Amino acid sequence: MKDNLKRKKDGSYILKSRSTAGKKGTCIECGENSETRELLFRYKQDDLMLVKNHIEDHLISFPKHESITPIWCSKCNCLLEYLIRMKNATL
Repeated sequence: MKDNLKRKKDGSYILKSRSTAGKKGTCIECGENSETRELLFRYKQDDLMLVKNHIEDHLISFPKHESITPIWCSKCNCLLEYLIRMKNATL
């Protein structure tokens, strides 16, 4: 498992994302950093299969959800969130 902590010279710890090295690879648009976090990317086949499998499992588990759309960063193509559309309930 990846460790999100970085040890400073004085012995204290900070999050990698808050260090100067962590800010080096940060996307300007979404603020995500693939060097400090494990992200899913749109154009990696394994990551895309994980996203599709998650969407399929979610739609099977929640029948009131009509569709799910993954939202990708337009600059670095990492997965930001899912947009879920609910079916209209009729009484």
